[in-house]
Parts: sequence; structure tokens; C-alpha cells
Amino acid sequence: ADVATFLRVDPKKGMFFFDHSYRPVPLQMQYIGVTERNAFRRFKLQNEVCYEKATMQRRNGNQMLIFVHSRAETGKTAKALRDIAMENDQLSLFVKEGGAT
Repeated sequence: ADVATFLRVDPKKGMFFFDHSYRPVPLQMQYIGVTERNAFRRFKLQNEVCYEKATMQRRNGNQMLIFVHSRAETGKTAKALRDIAMENDQLSLFVKEGGAT
């Protein structure tokens, strides 16, 4: 109901729901647990694992969505992934030549 309200769905018509069978390309999800207790090391480790998974997908020519826990973490994660790519001279895996960063 909250989503329908947010999307301004007409309650008389209802909201259409569709599952994965409507997708032309199936989604793949991976969940990775990190047991590090130190927040800084955990964030660093999560970003390193995420980067490895992302580069593997890009090398295979795939697109990806990376979900994080909060809006603030979205920016931090994107910057961390960009920094790792720059350190490894692999920014071209994620940004087209001459594209914006």
C-alpha cells in the first residue's frame, strides 16, 4: 500500500504486479556475508568484494545494479568502487572513453 501511495496509483484500478517471468533477461542475485566487526575494515572488504564481482560482470559484457543499505552508503560505495578502478587502471570497464565520470 505504501508503494502504491508513493506511486499515486488509483486505488480503484489497483497496481499491476509482475514477477521475473516478464523479464526478457533473467536477473541474477548474489548475497555475500561479511563477518568483519570493525566498521572501517568491513566497509573496505565489502567494497573490494563488490568490485571483484562488478569487474567480472563487466568483463562478460553484463550490466549490473548494486544495492546498498542506505542513500548515504550509495555515494560512498560508488566513490570507493571508482577509486579502486582508478588504482587498478580499470576505469574503462565502467566508463566509456570520453564519457562522464
